[in-house]
Amino acid sequence: MTSNRTATGEPEGLRLSRLRKLDTSRIGTRVQPRIKPRGVPPALRDHLLYSTIELKVAESMGRSLFGRHRLSVLAEGQTGQGSPGATEEFCATWHAVRFRDVTLGHLDYGAAVEVVAEHPPKDWMLIMPMNGSATVSTPAGMTVASPIRAALPTPDGAGPLTLRCESSTSQLLVIIEHQALVAHLRRLLGRSMDEPLVFDQGMNLAVGRASRWNFAIQMLHAELLDSGSLIHQGVGIGQLEEFLMSSLLFGHRSNYSRQLEGAARPVEHRVTRAAQNFIEMHLAEPLQMPMMAEALGVSVRTIETAFRADLDTTPTTYIRDRRLERIRADLADAEPGSTVTETALRWGMVHLGRFAADYRARFGEAPSRTLRH
Repeated sequence: MTSNRTATGEPEGLRLSRLRKLDTSRIGTRVQPRIKPRGVPPALRDHLLYSTIELKVAESMGRSLFGRHRLSVLAEGQTGQGSPGATEEFCATWHAVRFRDVTLGHLDYGAAVEVVAEHPPKDWMLIMPMNGSATVSTPAGMTVASPIRAALPTPDGAGPLTLRCESSTSQLLVIIEHQALVAHLRRLLGRSMDEPLVFDQGMNLAVGRASRWNFAIQMLHAELLDSGSLIHQGVGIGQLEEFLMSSLLFGHRSNYSRQLEGAARPVEHRVTRAAQNFIEMHLAEPLQMPMMAEALGVSVRTIETAFRADLDTTPTTYIRDRRLERIRADLADAEPGSTVTETALRWGMVHLGRFAADYRARFGEAPSRTLRH
C-alpha cells in the first residue's frame, strides 16, 4: 500500500483552484487515504487533495494552511515533543474546495498532534472541530475549540500559532482571504476602518447570534453538494461569499460589532452609504457625479467630502475599484469563449490599456490570467 499520495505531485505549493475549475479527474484515482477520514462533510468527500502518513510530507503539504510549521505526533496525555516519524495512527488528510476568496475544507490527522506555526498566513481561519477538541494558542490567548465552540485566531502576522488536537479530532476549516474580509467590512461600514479588525478568539456556536453563521455554512455546503446548484454553474459565488462574510461579521463579536449593529452615524456617513448604494445599482452604466448628486439631493462637493472623510478616497476611485472587483468576479466564473475585453466593457471600462494596468496593480495578476484559472 502506498504510504502517501498527492493530487499535484508538488508538495512545496499545493494550490487550490476555484470551484468548477478544480481538476478532480486525477484526485479520485491517485489520492487514496490509508484509512477513511472521520467526519468529512458529504460535499467535500470527492475533493481529497492529499493523504499521507509521513510527518514531513504532511508539513510540506500543509504550508498552504499554516505556512512553514512543525508537526508532532503526541502520545495520549503527552505535553512534550512527539515522534518525528510516521506512526500507525497518524494519517493526515485534507479535503477542500476554494470558491474565490473563501476555502471550505476538512482536516484530519488521525492522531493527537501539535502544530506550531511561527509565522502563519494572514488569512482568517475559522477552526470548527467536528468531534473531539482542539486547543488554539496565540499571543492573544488560548481557546479550546469543540463542536459547539469555534476558534478564530486573528491573523496579525506576528505569530506564533499553536494547534493541539486530540486523537479523536477532525475539523472543518473555513478560510477567508484577509483583504477580502477587510474590504467587505469597509463596504458594510460605509467608511474606512479606524483600527485593524480583531475578533474574539472563541466563537460560541450555540448562542442565537451564531445562527447566521451556522446557516451560512449550511447553505455553502448545500450549494456545493448539489451538482445542479447555481454555484456549480458559475453563478452567485461572489454573492454567497459576501453572505458568508456578512454572517461572520454580524454573528461573531469583534471590535467593529457595535458599529455594525447600528451605532449612530454622522450625516456624512449616511451620504456615503447612499452614494455607495446608488453606485452599486448603476455600476455598469456611465456614472456622472452631477447625475448622482441630483439623485441623492446633495451637492457634488458634499459627496466628495463624505468619501474623503469616510473612505479616504474619491468617488471616481471608488467606482473604478468596485468595477475592477466585479470584473474579477466575472472573469473567475467565466464560461468558455468569454474574453477580457467584453467583460471589461460590460462594466464600463472603456480605456482598456489603463484598465489592464489598474487590474494588475489591484490584484497582482493580469486579467487574462484570472480568466484562464
